[in-house]
Amino acid sequence: MSRRVIQLEDRTILFSPDDPPPLTNRLQALVKLRVTDEMTSGPPDGRLTVEVSERGFIPRVASEGLAGLVGIPQQVFPNLKLQDYFVHLTVRAEGYVTRSEVVRIPQDITFPATFTPPQLNLALHREPIIISGRINRFIGNTSMPMAGASISVRGIWRTPPPANVVVAPDAPNLVSLQPPLYSDRAALTQLLRRRDLPPSVGPDKTSLDDAQPGPKPIRLSDRQGLNAGDILLIYAGQPDLMEFIAITTAPVTSAADQPTLVTLAYPLLYEHRRDAVVRQVSPQAPGANRQFIDSAIAGDACVFLDSLTGLAAAQQAQITGAPGPDEYHKLMNFSVTSDANGYYRLPPLTRVAQLEIHAEKAVGPQTFQTTINYRPDYQQRENRLDLTLAV
Repeated sequence: MSRRVIQLEDRTILFSPDDPPPLTNRLQALVKLRVTDEMTSGPPDGRLTVEVSERGFIPRVASEGLAGLVGIPQQVFPNLKLQDYFVHLTVRAEGYVTRSEVVRIPQDITFPATFTPPQLNLALHREPIIISGRINRFIGNTSMPMAGASISVRGIWRTPPPANVVVAPDAPNLVSLQPPLYSDRAALTQLLRRRDLPPSVGPDKTSLDDAQPGPKPIRLSDRQGLNAGDILLIYAGQPDLMEFIAITTAPVTSAADQPTLVTLAYPLLYEHRRDAVVRQVSPQAPGANRQFIDSAIAGDACVFLDSLTGLAAAQQAQITGAPGPDEYHKLMNFSVTSDANGYYRLPPLTRVAQLEIHAEKAVGPQTFQTTINYRPDYQQRENRLDLTLAV
């Protein structure tokens, strides 16, 4: 900048300020985020945090779901004029599935004269909840539990319907998976099919170490009968923690009856204790393909399909589609039967704002039944819903 003369009482000072730094060499927004709840389109109601893998970025979180990264563009994107950059974000909010996103910073031939931060709109998916309760009917003035009643979801609303407008539900073409998805799955390109996975004939194996969630090999008691591509049932004795994962590599240089280290197609989702039972399974013939009609992310417990045909009696399922390797899961339908004491429990549910639930039981010539619309509370892991059937 040009020199300036500054007069201070009886003194004259010649001031030569430095040129101001260019805009791209100043602290500013590098990535802008707007985070919402996919069902309400409003900000998430849990505490929001943003993490970034690369250096030079400072996460910032404001109110109403606004967040982002700040930094100095010339320091973190020095060659943006010649190439793209990629930023790896992790977004967390209490009560929601963690999202991992890769944000592309596109090449800008005008850089460093100009810089425009990308805007990312991110819809978070709720963690699953459970709906359970008891089925009753009145005999005279006394409420009695009803065993053997069928309880099923007959319709779903993905977003909350207005109170003053009648909105027809969508078909409940969804299934629940145990464990949740290992990877993101895009709509229309991904397929789910029945693939029962009974245990193979032969002795069980055990894990030799405590295994934490994450991408690392696991050490087994032996490798007899194991080959790359085989599917393992890990933690077979714990139904809520078991995982079906294919083997990627199984070393063949050591004796087969000695401990071995195998790598898996996906990182473990759950913690598995030492001496957990590990079984090899025998995949049965696959059923018909059912197409994903909505994209899903890693951690989703429910997926939405074009049809449930062929899945009514399925115990396990295979998910296939480029680019990731196939996944294998326990499959659960939203149709259950009350036990001897009238209690029922639906599979883990997520990404549904409201359900139409029907329950019925035939007793002689009479059919006791009820149908209600129910909006689950996703801030409560367990939702209690008792139903009373009437003729």
